[in-house]
Amino acid sequence: MTNSEAMTWLREVNGRLYHTRKRPEKPEAWVAVVQIPGESVKTGKMIIALGKSAGEATSAAEETWQTLWSDLSNMH
Repeated sequence: MTNSEAMTWLREVNGRLYHTRKRPEKPEAWVAVVQIPGESVKTGKMIIALGKSAGEATSAAEETWQTLWSDLSNMH
């Protein structure tokens, strides 16, 4: 997933992307955070995915989100 695709998908699901501060002794890390599909804001259930790039973190979050969405769709 490209950075542009990552940002587009995160906007669609109202997700957020975080990045660690650059430090010479630590590797970069990205964190994608999205609400679990079908959950209300009150429950606070979230998907938190880590990656070495924005695309990697967002791709991992989307994969989990799509699986949960599919499971939810099959239940109805």
